[in-house]
Amino acid sequence: MSLAPLNHAFILHSRPYREKSRLVDIFSLEHGLIRGVMRQRLPPLFQPCLVAWRGKNPLKSISQCEATGQPLVLEGNALFAGFYLNELLVRLLAEEEAHTELFVLYTHTIAQLNQANLLEPLLRQFEMRLLQELGYAIDFTLDYLKQPIIALSYYQYQAEHGIVKVDSAQMSWQGQTLLAIAAQDWTQAQSKQAAKLILRTALAAQLGNKPLKSRELWQGIYK
Repeated sequence: MSLAPLNHAFILHSRPYREKSRLVDIFSLEHGLIRGVMRQRLPPLFQPCLVAWRGKNPLKSISQCEATGQPLVLEGNALFAGFYLNELLVRLLAEEEAHTELFVLYTHTIAQLNQANLLEPLLRQFEMRLLQELGYAIDFTLDYLKQPIIALSYYQYQAEHGIVKVDSAQMSWQGQTLLAIAAQDWTQAQSKQAAKLILRTALAAQLGNKPLKSRELWQGIYK
């Protein structure tokens, strides 16, 4: 019997399964999201691993799981941000579809989460890339009619349409704020706030009615 190939991966989530096993959600470079059963010792979250599995069913049998590289220790807000990223991947990615660039971005993102001044920009960049991978990219330079965003005009984000030009400044953002998001310019507080709310709305449309546990826990501790 040939050995199953090793895949570069991270454990995203695990829970007990039967007497001595665990159900695991794995994000791999080569195959995307994999769900499986394993009996081996579980590496910590955010630890790069080499993982092998067998089986043609959606639920794989994990035959090998080896930690590689240095463990990453996230603390405080960085830890909850890591939980949040993991939950987004578990909830939104289709199984066994490779997302090579997203995997690379995840690797780079979690490595920088302990830098408090980068936390929000890192999360927003990851959310935007994830929406793009899912086929729901937001172009912050164009409205839903494909007209260029005008710096001094006002806009709303509507999940069913996208960015919509409006006449009133109430409950809206100036175009220059959206253009700053497009340029990844996070120096202004309004750009960070607008990106957070717009991307939360866009992700909620994909997540459905079930709230994110990581967000609830994060908000419960850091009120």
